[in-house]
Amino acid sequence: MVDESFPIPGTVQQVDVNHNLRLRHGEGQKDIVLIPQPSSHPDDPLNWSYKRKTLNSFCQMAWCFFAAALISGLSPSYLLISDDTGISVADLSTGNGIMYLFMGWGTLLTQNLAQNWGRRPVLVIGLLGASLLTIWSAYIQSVGEWYANRVLIGIFISPQEALIELCISDVQFTHDRGFHMGIYNWTLWCGAFLAPIAGGFVADSLGWRWIQYILAIICACVSIFIFFAFEETMFFRKASINSQETIMTAEPSLSSSSSVDAEKGINNPQVDISSTTTTPTSSESSLTKNYAQKLKLWGLRSPEQPYTFLRSIYLSFRLLLFPTHIFSGLLVGCILAWYNVLGGSLAEVLGGAPYNFTTDQIGLTYFASVIGVSVGCYFSGWMSDILAIRLARRRQGIKEPEDRLWMALIAVFAHPLGCLLYGVGASHHIHWIGVVIGVAFLCLTLPMGSGLAITYIIDSQKELAGESIVTVILIRNTIGFAFAYAVNPMIDNMGLQNTFILIAVLGVFFWCGCFLWICVGKSARRFIAEPYWAIVRKHGLTAH
Repeated sequence: MVDESFPIPGTVQQVDVNHNLRLRHGEGQKDIVLIPQPSSHPDDPLNWSYKRKTLNSFCQMAWCFFAAALISGLSPSYLLISDDTGISVADLSTGNGIMYLFMGWGTLLTQNLAQNWGRRPVLVIGLLGASLLTIWSAYIQSVGEWYANRVLIGIFISPQEALIELCISDVQFTHDRGFHMGIYNWTLWCGAFLAPIAGGFVADSLGWRWIQYILAIICACVSIFIFFAFEETMFFRKASINSQETIMTAEPSLSSSSSVDAEKGINNPQVDISSTTTTPTSSESSLTKNYAQKLKLWGLRSPEQPYTFLRSIYLSFRLLLFPTHIFSGLLVGCILAWYNVLGGSLAEVLGGAPYNFTTDQIGLTYFASVIGVSVGCYFSGWMSDILAIRLARRRQGIKEPEDRLWMALIAVFAHPLGCLLYGVGASHHIHWIGVVIGVAFLCLTLPMGSGLAITYIIDSQKELAGESIVTVILIRNTIGFAFAYAVNPMIDNMGLQNTFILIAVLGVFFWCGCFLWICVGKSARRFIAEPYWAIVRKHGLTAH
């Protein structure tokens, strides 16, 4: 039996329709409640100026773009690598699947390091280490070396999977997160799709090894840029129970009895106890970092911030029992799976008869992927923010995390259309333009799945955002690895046409699951409310 006395995680008063909440509101839209509520400290990332936030976001996206480019630049050159090293295309694809697996499981290490010692050292060391490993990958001569290299690169690049999303939630408020998650997804996928375009030309002109040399040099330079320009976003806000006033009714403040109940963790079910402000001391408020202090890669954790490394690893597995994480992980996991199937088959489909594309021509087809990704990011990012606010206004300002999932309507039609044009069309040797358009439709759904799933889980459980993202990524990348490992045998046994018919059916099934979740999602969040708030109280967690 569900205890109704606990507030439902993620259900918040996003719009102050009656203008009577004693909370900080947005500057542009005066009725938008800022969630989470920022502290009064000038170094709180939520209080940063627009210019300061923009520079920080640019650094995040630069890191993400070139990290994605680093791991995907070789994609159009698999046939050349296979001829040169003797490693089969199937083994190269399997190695990439292993890399994605360790990009997921590596977050258990890198995400928890970032939550305890800061985002800056993890981002700087991660990209610099991956740059050195990329140089090694230019000299591989055996399958074992290729697998080992992919494992290590996966671990060093794993902040791309979870830490960038956490940095976004560190700096941006809930009503803006969709837009910034859309930009993140655009950078991530465009890095993955634009790098092969350049890589194809480099491979034809200089050889496939120069792809790795050039990427290593660029990423090393980006690491230096991040060191000097990226400001630490980890900030510990000490929760104040008395300031828990984000309410779901028209009442301007909580009663005294409600405050007493809140300390016991038995709050009014119409109150989101996660939306707290902080009350720093006057001396704390006056302390701001100078530029030299901002360059430090150590001593970034507040003295009041608890050490949570082992606890965070435990919680990442504990959260696997929550239905919200299973839903998000399955949705985004299947999206990565389609990407692995597409990436693992594109070179063979367009490089073979009747198309016989050269390496640089295969690279150029990725422009279609960029177009598709851009459209998908628009719908899952900026448009999802607008939709969420409009739906909140209709229900007297109450925002539900499931509101963004209505964007799945677009993917339900785009995904099967892309599968039929690409897989079935190529099997029947339709004109290459039809195949490339199919790629664009398939890629349109990629950022939608990852953006909607990750934003949903952050909106639903923002006190456990870091651990929750890791849990979802573990599910996602494990599924992605399974598909990457099976893609070539599956196509060999079933044929390209039947493989993509199956993927079309599976894709529609999972996208339709979004509409089912819109109906049952709030009940699922109500079901986990008691254990969720028990974890929050036990570990003294606050919202990101």
